Amino acid sequence: MRLLPALAVTLSLSLPAAAETVLSEASGNWAGTSGEGFTFVARLTQNEDMVRLTIWGGGPGSPALAEGEPQFDNPVIAIGAFATKQALEVVEAGDGSTLQIVTDYADEEGTGRIVTELQFLDNQFTVVGYHHQGETAGRSHTCDVDLWNMTAVEDGNARVLEPVGFEALNASDWTWDAAYERGFCHRAE
Repeated sequence: MRLLPALAVTLSLSLPAAAETVLSEASGNWAGTSGEGFTFVARLTQNEDMVRLTIWGGGPGSPALAEGEPQFDNPVIAIGAFATKQALEVVEAGDGSTLQIVTDYADEEGTGRIVTELQFLDNQFTVVGYHHQGETAGRSHTCDVDLWNMTAVEDGNARVLEPVGFEALNASDWTWDAAYERGFCHRAE
């Protein structure tokens, strides 16, 4: 009978871990339409009430594969609770690609869309833009932030943001409410 607990432990260790729910996947080349840069594959997965973003990289001319250790892994980059859509989109331009995390949400208080934009710049996954358009309790609000130029337009009012260091825009410590916590946007009242 003493073998039974040991057998149970052995069996539980041999079973695969519960798979994460993949919400979206996208791939591209950080150099944009030129195709001369590093390739990537990005994946959004559900992480309880949050969303995890994982990115694997490949070399120029070779496809990135979603296996092994990722180059980037942020388990709380976006909110997953109340999401009606969560997707990754790649916007390519001649000078580079932007990876967008798109979240549409709805709850008992309101609805909206949040788009967080990342680029791979100087060996750092960098948040370069944040856009939130929503409606709460019948009142609409918007906040469009250009972190490359450190400007924000909030409910039609433009302002220049205080400059921050390049490291402050590192996507590794960006969270679902970072734009508000860092003062780039203000919460609707």
